[in-house]
Amino acid sequence: MPVADEKATLAANEEQAVQNVFAEEILLQQQAAAREILKVKQPRKIITIGGDCSISQVPFDYLHQQYPNNTAILWLDAHPDIMTPKEFDHEHAMVLGNLLGHGAPNFAKTVKAPFKANQVLYAGLIESGLLPHEKSFIVEHSLSYLTPQDLTSAQPVKDWLKANKIEHVMVHLDLDVLSPTDFRSLLCNKPHQGPVEYAVGEMTLANIVQILQAVSETAELVGLSIAEYLPWDIINLRNGLSKLDIFK
Repeated sequence: MPVADEKATLAANEEQAVQNVFAEEILLQQQAAAREILKVKQPRKIITIGGDCSISQVPFDYLHQQYPNNTAILWLDAHPDIMTPKEFDHEHAMVLGNLLGHGAPNFAKTVKAPFKANQVLYAGLIESGLLPHEKSFIVEHSLSYLTPQDLTSAQPVKDWLKANKIEHVMVHLDLDVLSPTDFRSLLCNKPHQGPVEYAVGEMTLANIVQILQAVSETAELVGLSIAEYLPWDIINLRNGLSKLDIFK
């Protein structure tokens, strides 16, 4: 193939990959609607509960505009959420990348106040589960992280906040940071599905509460997202009983 044709083909493939985000238009519309709500309500603190990890993008971007200085994200997650459409097609795995000005281009460009890498601390990250792209991104951008083994206490989180003179914190709590033996309502605990291929959390709920308390004592907690809650017993009970005539 001629070089020019090869370059054109590569460019076309890259463009296709960039656009290949599942339900992209719907998600962009939902995020635009969320921005409009925040524009009207003008809150100083935000709690977001439910949905996947993408729920943090709009609130954290908004809050960063409210608190532009001495502000950080504490990302409690077994996974780094810094993929791009070239590696995956669901935006929930790209959301922190978007907030850093990378990730999925059509989502990243809606972020008005991108964060810098030194404003992010991962906690509970499963280092052994990192994919090659994730490893290289973390190293290239010098992202700070603490594994479950680093978090026998909340002190490393407090130390990081103090060392970076952080005054305002947004916490992203992906419940999959928790061990499935400690907390049952997780994706990996879907009944009868068997072992999963992705990294599974190792933190306990007591660990996480201790960390959140430490954060609140060290800086002002202005944002909290709680994502990926999957109460399988309730879901399956509802779906099963809904087949009975008495519930119709």
